[in-house]
Amino acid sequence: MFEAILRAALGFAVSLAAASCELEQLTGPVDPAEVTITLATTGGIVGVDYAIRVEGDSGKVRGVRCANGCEFSDGELLLPVSGAQVAMLAGALDRAGVLESGNRDFGTECCDIFHYDLTYERGDRTVRIQGTDTLFPEDLAAAIRLLQPLASRTLSLIVAQSSSPEDWPTEPFSLGAVSFDGTTIRADVSYGGGCADHRMDLVIWGGWMESFPVQVNALITHDGGDDPCDSVVSETRTFDVFPLAVAYAEAYGTGGDARPRVILRIWDPETGQPGRTLEVDL
Repeated sequence: MFEAILRAALGFAVSLAAASCELEQLTGPVDPAEVTITLATTGGIVGVDYAIRVEGDSGKVRGVRCANGCEFSDGELLLPVSGAQVAMLAGALDRAGVLESGNRDFGTECCDIFHYDLTYERGDRTVRIQGTDTLFPEDLAAAIRLLQPLASRTLSLIVAQSSSPEDWPTEPFSLGAVSFDGTTIRADVSYGGGCADHRMDLVIWGGWMESFPVQVNALITHDGGDDPCDSVVSETRTFDVFPLAVAYAEAYGTGGDARPRVILRIWDPETGQPGRTLEVDL
C-alpha cells in the first residue's frame, strides 16, 4: 500500500516554495487563513477513535476528540502550524481533487483498517470525504498520509528545493540533538519566549547533491510570533519524512527492496552554515 501511495504522491509532487509565484504554481492560490481541515480516525487493530483539526486562520492544530488511542484532551492545542505547512496540506488535497469530487463516502472495508472522515473547508466551499484508505483513490490516500502525523504532534517536513534560507523565517534559536527513529526526525530546540506560539518547519532546499548516498540541505525555520517574553523554552520538535520519500522517488524512482538513504546537511541556526549531518532511510 505504501508503494501505491508513494507513486500516487508523485502526481501532486509534495513540495512548496516560499516565493508567492511558486506557491501559486505548485498549490494554486491558497490562502492559509481560509483553510480548515478536520480529520477523524477510527478503527485499526486497537480501535482508535479521535479527531484533529487544522485551523489555518489561527495557525494551530487542535485535538477535537480523543476517545481511544490518542494522548490529548478534547480541544487541546497540539502544535502551532505555519502558513506554509497549511498551504502544503491544502495543496495536496486540492491536487487530489477533493473540492471537485464533492461530498462522497467511499465505503468501509473490513476489518482492522483505519476509517477516515475528512471535512475540508476552503473559503466558501466545504466538502466531506469518508471511507477506508484502501478504498480511497491513491492520490487522496497520499494526501491524508500527510495529515496523520499531526495527531502525534508531528509535522510533515517541507520539500522546497528551489528556495533558499533567505525565503524562510530564521529567528534565533539553539539547535541541540537531532536524531532519526525510522519515520520521524526529532530536533531538540531552545529559544527565548514563553508568551506566544513559535512555529517551526523542517525545510529541504537547494536540490539534490549527486553523492552517494545523495545529500540535501535541511533548514529548521523559526517564526517567534513577536513573542515579548524572554524565558528559555526547551522542547523537542518532530518531523515526518514522508514528503522527502516522495521527492526522492520522483527524482530517482522507487525500484528495489532496500530503503534509500539520504544524508541531510543540517544548517546551524547560529552560524548559517551546515553544522552536522543526519542519515535518513526513506
